[in-house]
Amino acid sequence: MLDTLLSAIAFGIVLASVIAIASMGFTIQFGLTNMLNLSYGGVMTAAGFVAYLAVSHGINAWYTLLIGGIVGAVITLVLGIYVFRPYARRGAKLFEMMMVTLGLALVVDYGLQALSHNNIYQFTVLQSAPIHLGPVVITPTELILAVVGLVVFLGLEALLRFTRIGKALRATAAEASLARSCGIRTGRVVIVTWLLSGFLCGLAGVVYIVNSQSIGYSTGELFLPLVVAAALLGGAGSPRGAVVAALVMGIVTQVVAAFGQPAYSTVAGFAVLVIVLLARPGVIAHGASEGELTL
Repeated sequence: MLDTLLSAIAFGIVLASVIAIASMGFTIQFGLTNMLNLSYGGVMTAAGFVAYLAVSHGINAWYTLLIGGIVGAVITLVLGIYVFRPYARRGAKLFEMMMVTLGLALVVDYGLQALSHNNIYQFTVLQSAPIHLGPVVITPTELILAVVGLVVFLGLEALLRFTRIGKALRATAAEASLARSCGIRTGRVVIVTWLLSGFLCGLAGVVYIVNSQSIGYSTGELFLPLVVAAALLGGAGSPRGAVVAALVMGIVTQVVAAFGQPAYSTVAGFAVLVIVLLARPGVIAHGASEGELTL
C-alpha cells in the first residue's frame, strides 16, 4: 500500500508539472485582464495538434515544445486583439466576456472534431530504460516533464521579479489605472500578457500530450477544470500559488486513481474545482479594477 501511495505521489508530481505550466499562463491572464478565458483549453488542444502534425512529419518531439508554445502565443494574441479587445471596448462585462470565450471554446472544439474525424491520435516519444527510485518507477520522459515544469516556473518568477516588463505586468495587475498614471503603457502590457500566457498555454498542451501519449479534439477542454481549479486555488495572478495548487491537484487526482478507479481522477478534479468555488466564492470577481476588464 505504501509503494502504491509513493508511486501515486510521484505520478502526481509529473501531472502537477503539466497543470502548473497551464495554470501559470491562465492565472497571469486572469489576474491582469480579469477575464475568465474558457477558450484556454481549446488553444491547448490546437497547439497539441500542431505538435502532433510536426512529429508526424519527422520533427523531434521535444522541439515541438517550442513550436506548441509559439502556436499558443500567436492564437492567443490574435484572439486578444481581434476578439477580446473589441468586445471589451464595446462595454462587455465579465459575464458577457466569459460567454464569448465559451463560444470560442465550442467553435474550436467542434472545428477540431470535424478536422480530426473524432479520432484519438497516438503521440509517442522514444522511451529509454525506466528509472527506479526505490519502489517508484518513472520514465525519463516523465522526469524531463517535471524538470520542464520547474524550469518554466523559475523562469517566470525571474521574469516577473527582475525585469522591467515583469514589474510592469505586476503593477498593471495590481491597479491598472494607477499604472497608467505612472506612465506604464498598459495596452502593451496586455499584449505581452497574451503572448506570455498563450506561450505557456501552447507549451502545456504539448507537455500534456507527451505525458498522456494521445490527443483528441476535446483534450484541452477535459483538462481545463484542473487548470482553472489550480489557478483559482492558488490565487489569481499568482504563479507561485498556481504551482502549489497544481501540486495539490496532481497528487489528489493520482492518489484517487490509484486507490479507486482511474475514471475517478477526473471526478476528483471537478470536485476540487467545486470545493474551491464554494470556499472562495468571490475569486471569480477578483480584480484590482473593481471587476472591470483590463484589455
